[in-house]
Amino acid sequence: MSVTKSKISSIFFQYSIPSVLGMLAISSASIVDGFFIGNYVGDIGLAAINISFPVFSFLFGFALMLSVGSSVVSGKLIGEEKIHDASVVFSKTIITITLFSFFMCTVLFLNIETLLNFFGANRELIPIAIEYLSIMLIFIPFLMIGVVLDYFVRVDNRPNLAFMALLLSSLINVILDWFMIVYLQKGIFGAALATGISQLALLVILLPHFFSKKAILQFVKPRGSYTQIIKACYNGTSEFVNEMSVGITTLIFNYVMIQNFGIEGIAAFTVINYLLLIGIMISFGISDSLQPIISKNFGAKKYLRINEFIKLAFISTSLVGVVMIFLILLLPETLANIFLEDNNLDTKQIVLNFTKFIWIVFIFDGLNLVISAYLTAIHKPLASMLIALSRSLVLPVIFILTLPFLFGDSGIFMAIPLAEAFSFVIAVFLFKKYKPKKIA
Repeated sequence: MSVTKSKISSIFFQYSIPSVLGMLAISSASIVDGFFIGNYVGDIGLAAINISFPVFSFLFGFALMLSVGSSVVSGKLIGEEKIHDASVVFSKTIITITLFSFFMCTVLFLNIETLLNFFGANRELIPIAIEYLSIMLIFIPFLMIGVVLDYFVRVDNRPNLAFMALLLSSLINVILDWFMIVYLQKGIFGAALATGISQLALLVILLPHFFSKKAILQFVKPRGSYTQIIKACYNGTSEFVNEMSVGITTLIFNYVMIQNFGIEGIAAFTVINYLLLIGIMISFGISDSLQPIISKNFGAKKYLRINEFIKLAFISTSLVGVVMIFLILLLPETLANIFLEDNNLDTKQIVLNFTKFIWIVFIFDGLNLVISAYLTAIHKPLASMLIALSRSLVLPVIFILTLPFLFGDSGIFMAIPLAEAFSFVIAVFLFKKYKPKKIA
């Protein structure tokens, strides 16, 4: 099917369904991680994962920035029928992510304890967090390369392959979680090893595509400077800012939670993140699938088609939000029990207090993600980054530092929902400024 010519709804669902299923595979694997760790390692295992999260945010954010920025450029070149130039962008991107990922993970590996102290880990948390993070850093380069390959596979008209890779990787993770944590009783070490092996699987599944006859993009000799990749990174800056912002916000939330509630507070915040992950990853899958579609139609100057794709994305993410709101309001205790043992009463109560406010996020998050993805695809990175910064860093930090003075502990729980709501106002303003008929 031609992205620039075929029926709009068919193209939308051909790209969005595999993307959503892929995101569900990723989120379900993370949720299964949380289930096994919460029930077989305990609160301290959940807290150790969350205290390590800023490291993953930085590395995954860089991979996303490079993936999104470069794949959008490559998609536009394919839309303009400049296939060799698109392959040059692809080849340079793979070289860049490979060198960066192995270098950064080595540096971080050699400074794990310093990092964890900086993140606010106490003496009880540091040993188990080191055990988890040291294994993860060995495998994260393969995840970063796999993320880049995933984006380019979709640009190369193979969204189903991208989905299958994410699904198989997640299934491997789930099976190995049970084997390592439950059967072999390897605890947090087993959880990290299971996740690491599944990340390596993602690379193994996707890489052969680019050596097949079905591939439009090929590995070619990367001629010229890497200025083009730097510019592509700039276009994907909003994704990096978004991930880094989540990491920084998590760092600040961890500090506030441990000061107010102890380790139980960090564990509860981890559970809330798992609940948010389900709905946000579905909406992210929908919005993310727009980028190769819109970038190609943007290159082909099909602005009316872009508008129709955005409408479908708005409707889809809004429906996801409604479902998540009903689940959180009707079944909060059931959802909390998935990750917590019966004797974790203090942690469970904090989770339930959080759910009284967190459902508000799902009114706005999908629409914010769609607008941000659209702006990235039409090469408006600053506008996209503004949305990412407001919803993931600036507003959450402002609210987490001010609302507790006005509303006590409830102010902590209100920070993320209010940040998403205020960000929606900014997103609507930017969308009206750069809507499809105005870029024509």
